[in-house]
Order: sequence, then C-alpha cells, then structure tokens
Amino acid sequence: MVSRETNKSQTVEKKPFSQRLKLGISLVLLGLATTFLAFVICFIIGDNFYHGNILTSREEPAESEVESRPTEEASESKFREINFQPVIDEFVNGSGGNKSVIVYDLDREQLAGVYNPTSEYNTASLYKLFVVYEGYRRLEDHTWEANEMAASTGYTILECLDLAIRESNSPCAETLLTIIGRSELSSVIQNDFGILHTDVSRFASTPEDILEIMKLFYHHDDITDGTLISTMKDSFLNQPATSYNWRQGLPSGFNYAKVYNKVGWDFNVKKKIWNIYHDTAIVEFPEDNRHFVIVVMTNNVPYQKIKQFGSAFENYYLENR
Repeated sequence: MVSRETNKSQTVEKKPFSQRLKLGISLVLLGLATTFLAFVICFIIGDNFYHGNILTSREEPAESEVESRPTEEASESKFREINFQPVIDEFVNGSGGNKSVIVYDLDREQLAGVYNPTSEYNTASLYKLFVVYEGYRRLEDHTWEANEMAASTGYTILECLDLAIRESNSPCAETLLTIIGRSELSSVIQNDFGILHTDVSRFASTPEDILEIMKLFYHHDDITDGTLISTMKDSFLNQPATSYNWRQGLPSGFNYAKVYNKVGWDFNVKKKIWNIYHDTAIVEFPEDNRHFVIVVMTNNVPYQKIKQFGSAFENYYLENR
C-alpha cells in the first residue's frame, strides 16, 4: 500500500462563492456600523467633558466648600490689634490750636487711629525727610558718592544726609535739595514714592504723606547697603541735644520703646508760642517686636502736650498689648 500525506487545507470542503460574498458584505457593514457607533460615543463624551459634566473629580467645588477654606487674606495676624483712637481723642480734646494725628500699625499694615489726616501744613523741617530718602537712594545706585563733598557745607554727602536728620541741619538739607532740584524732587515724590500731596517748593505736606515717607524709611526697599541703613537708623534714634533738644516732644514721653523721630518746628519768640510743632516717629517695642508710625502735626500746640501724648500712647500700649 502506498502511504500518502494529506493537505488538510485541501480537504476542507469549500463553500459556494455566493455565500462567501454575502458573508464578506456582512462583515464590512458590521465594521462600518461599529465605527459609526464609536464615533458617536466619542463625540458625546468629548462634548460632556468639555462642559465639565462627566468626571466628578473635575467638577468645581460647592460654594460652601470654597467659603470654608482658609485664605491668607482672611487668616488672623499674629499681632494683636490695638485701637489707639481713645488716646488720640484725649490729646485732641486736651489741647488747643490745630492738630492732626495718625497712628499706623506697621506689623498689621493698617491704621490704628486717626484725626484730621488730610489737612495741609507747612512742613517746617519735615521736608528734609523727602530730601534725605532720595539722597540715600542716590548713594545706593551710585548716582552720588558718599565721600563726595556736599558743595561748600564742609561735610560729605553722607555726613550731610546724617546731620539733616540727627541735628536737623538746614544748610546740609538745603544744599542737597539744590543739587537734586526742587522740580526733580517733586517728580520723584509723586512718581517714584507715590506720594501725591506734598510740594517741596511750597514746603507743604499732609499727615498722610508724612506717614507714607516714614513707611518708606521703615521698609527701605530701595536701600540695601548695610552701612547706609545703619547710619540712617541711628540718625533717627540718637539725637544729642545741641542748641536745641530735638527729642523734647514725642520721644521724651516714652520709657520702654525705641523712638526713631524727626521734628519740624517754628517758635515765635515774642509770643512764646509754637507756630508749628511737628513730630513723627517710628516707635518700636523690642520685647514684643511691635512697630508703629506716629505722625503729629500741629499749629499753636506746645511740645509738652505732644510729650504727654507719647506717654499716654506707651501706657495704653502696655495695658492692651
């Protein structure tokens, strides 16, 4: 017997051509239908996803959930709020003349008491605050050099900046103002400092504007040189009496705080009254790391009243800290 290998593919019975044609057409139609259905499903899902309605993980939180979240703005400051308005009211009611007072909490960045903050006053020597801050900025960027002589004053520029605050040295301040130029300084005050109601040409300003320049001294964002900062701070804090006692007002009312101040005054010798007595200060309570700005601007108010205000301020702080 002859053995023979069999090809299975050849032994399978073949279906008629017509049946195979029908089967092929059916498979093609089924494929088209499946593709169309998949397209429709993708379109619907995509549309719903676009409108944020499909996945709960992408849904916006409920309004109540948003409100319950703590925010940085809403979080309570670690520094206790103190309202100094009673102290201001006592000073206002207990002294004659014209006066304005602002107390600003530097740590909470908010007003802590105010009276008559927008009235315009003759600055007296407080105009020197604007001259000196711009002068330190010019030393910082080397527009000026610290050891350069300040014209014919006999002092260097850095020495004049120091003395304009420490001893309210007018020849130094006037010389520096001339070097800067009054119109130029006015432009700097308005455009760079953002202080809008001060006119150094007329020596006019408001308590609000004096507050703003004191805040610039406190933060000194444009001045980073350590030597300049140290000199600047010391000139406000240590002011030995010369022919005048520069710290007879606000600073003399304090016992515990560090008081970095600048005065501006005009004394009528014949009438023996203070036509002008302004005193502004950064007050620091080192034990508590607390900082305030006080601005007092007055006409016909004796410095003793301003000293009393300083004492009342400190006592009130110690009772309410």
